Amino acid sequence: MLNLSVSVSNLNANNPISFLFVADHLSWKTISLFVATNDYHSSIDLGPAARILTEEFYSQKTNFITFQIERLKTVLSLESTFPNKQTLIQNEYSKRPTSLQKMIVACDAKDGNVVGFAEVDARSFREATSAAQQYSTADSSSSNNEILRSYMYNLAVDKKWKRKGIASALVRACEQFVSDAHADSCMERRLYLRVRKCNIAAIALYESLGYREMEPEEIQLSVEDINRDSLEDGELILFVKDLSIGDECTV
Repeated sequence: MLNLSVSVSNLNANNPISFLFVADHLSWKTISLFVATNDYHSSIDLGPAARILTEEFYSQKTNFITFQIERLKTVLSLESTFPNKQTLIQNEYSKRPTSLQKMIVACDAKDGNVVGFAEVDARSFREATSAAQQYSTADSSSSNNEILRSYMYNLAVDKKWKRKGIASALVRACEQFVSDAHADSCMERRLYLRVRKCNIAAIALYESLGYREMEPEEIQLSVEDINRDSLEDGELILFVKDLSIGDECTV
């Protein structure tokens, strides 16, 4: 296994996209990539991320033609949920407006090519039954004065870059986003995700990073909620990690 260096650029709660720069050696300099703002929305190409996601979730059940269709659908889905199109949350527990969603992109430090992708968002407890949706975002209109629950989803790594620590880096970046956002909003000190019960490799990864399986009923969900609108074959299970961040807030 190659040594992997990872650098995080502009990872904070109010930038809608963050870039991880990865390299297969210990000595390198990161290239300069902008972090998107509202002014740069039209400049962002979500195609590479859509390709990686489509390969991850559809490669086993598509042919050349249907793969392109699913890739286009994924591009449109990502564009529709682009963080700049989401409103900011600001309630009596917030010190400043905080974005509810973050897209995190892992890039090759040598050429800037996208090699991995993940999303994380926060939504109110009342929206918990939507947590199982693969491409969903929180609606802040119902989140005011409520504790928020954070979910990580759409985690995928280019098949040429698997087993090099990129998935772990993306997970940690999502955790960092939740930690940063927790300082400004009323968030539960946990990060949730779904994973296929038969995906032994992914489960091993999450367990190595401190995640554990949770029964949906513990947070007033059902197995049907966890598997609703799933894009994957096989039963999905809920995983959670308790994060070591500030005090839990109450409403």
